[in-house]
Amino acid sequence: MKKIFNFALYDFANSAFTTIIITFIFATYFAKQIAPNPILGQSYWGWTIGITGFLVAIIGPIAGSFADKKNRIVFFIRSFSLLCILFTALLWFSKPSESYLLYTLIIVGIANLFYELSLIFYNSLLKDISTSKNLGKSSGFGFALGYIGGIIILLLSIKLFIDTDHLPFGLTNEESQNIRATALLVSVWFLIFSIPFLFFAIRETKKKITKNISSNITDIKKLVWNGRFSVLGKFLIARMLYADGLNAIIVMGGIFAVGVFNLEIKELLKLSILMNITAFIGAFVGGVANDRFGSKIVIIFSLVGLIFSSIAILFIYSKSTFFLLAAVNGLFIGPVQSASRVVITSLLDKSNQGKGFGLFATSGKLTSFLGPLLVSTVTFITGSQRIGFSAAIILLLAGLIILLNIKRI
Repeated sequence: MKKIFNFALYDFANSAFTTIIITFIFATYFAKQIAPNPILGQSYWGWTIGITGFLVAIIGPIAGSFADKKNRIVFFIRSFSLLCILFTALLWFSKPSESYLLYTLIIVGIANLFYELSLIFYNSLLKDISTSKNLGKSSGFGFALGYIGGIIILLLSIKLFIDTDHLPFGLTNEESQNIRATALLVSVWFLIFSIPFLFFAIRETKKKITKNISSNITDIKKLVWNGRFSVLGKFLIARMLYADGLNAIIVMGGIFAVGVFNLEIKELLKLSILMNITAFIGAFVGGVANDRFGSKIVIIFSLVGLIFSSIAILFIYSKSTFFLLAAVNGLFIGPVQSASRVVITSLLDKSNQGKGFGLFATSGKLTSFLGPLLVSTVTFITGSQRIGFSAAIILLLAGLIILLNIKRI
C-alpha cells in the first residue's frame, strides 16, 4: 500500500503543472494579458502545446526502449521532473506584455516537453507497484489523488495570490506579480511532493545492458506490427485519436471558458475546482469499475459521456448550465486516462514497460498537435471559439469507433 500511495503522490505533485500552468491560470493569463487578444492567445497556446507533443511522440519510444535496455528509467523520471520544475519557475519572468509572448511560449513549451517525457517513465512503473488484480484501483487512485492535488493547489492560488488584499512575500498586483507567482508555487509544490516517490520509493533494477539503437527500433516495431497490427497497435491508434480530443479539451478548456462565457479569473478557478472534484470521483469509481468490468467498458462508457456533454456545451449560453455540463465532463475524464494506462500495462511484460509506454506517449502525442491545432485553426478561420472547439468532439468520436472494433482487450 505504501508503494501505491507514493506512486499516487507523484500524481498529486505533478497535477499542479497541468492545472495551473497548462489549463487554467497561466494559459488564461497568457491569452488575456500577453497575447494581442484571446482568439490569438488560444491559437498560439494550442500550437505550442501541439509542437511539444509532436516532439514527445518522436522521442518517447526510443527513450523508453533505451531506458529498458540501459537500466535508466529512474534516472530519466528524476531528470525530466526536475527540469520541468526548473523551467516552470522561469515563467515568473513572463510579464504582461506582448514583448514577452515568444519568451513565454518557449518556456512553457520546454517545461511541457519535460513534463510529458517524465510521464512515460512514471506510467511504466505501475506494474512494479501493483498486482494484476488491482491495476485499475492503483491507476485510478493515482489519478484521483492527482485531482485532489489540483483542487488544493487552486485553492492555495486563490487564497494566496488572487482573492486577497494582502499579497504575501512583498508581492503587488503591478505587472501581474500575483499571477506570475503561481508559477513559483507550482515549482515548489511539484518538488516537495514528488520527493518521496522520486528519491525514496523507486530504485533501478539490475538488468543486463545489451542491444543497440537499431535493435531497439526493431523491438518497438514488433510490439505494434508483426505482419499485421497487434492488439496493442490497434488500441494505440484508437487511443491516439481520443487522446487528441481529450488533450484539446484540457489544453484549450480554460481559454474557451473565458472567451465564450466571459468567465473572470475567480469564476474560472471555481470551475476548475468543481471539475477536479467530479474528476476525482470519476477516477476513483472508474478504477474500481476497471477491475470489475474491464478497461474497455470503462473507456467506452466514459467517451460516450464526454461526447454528449461536450456537444451540449456548444449549444448553451447560460453560465450556470455551462458549469453543470463542465462538471459532468470532468466526471468522465479521469476514467478514460486511468483505464487507458491499465490497458497498456496489462498488454506488456515488465521488460517492455519503458518502450511500451514510450509508444503510449506516441499514441497520445504523435498527433497531439492535431487536437489543439484543429481547434486553434478552425477558431482562427471562423472567428468562433464554439465552432473551433467542435473539432475536439470529432476526434473523440473517431477514437471511440475504432475502439468498438477491437475485440480482445
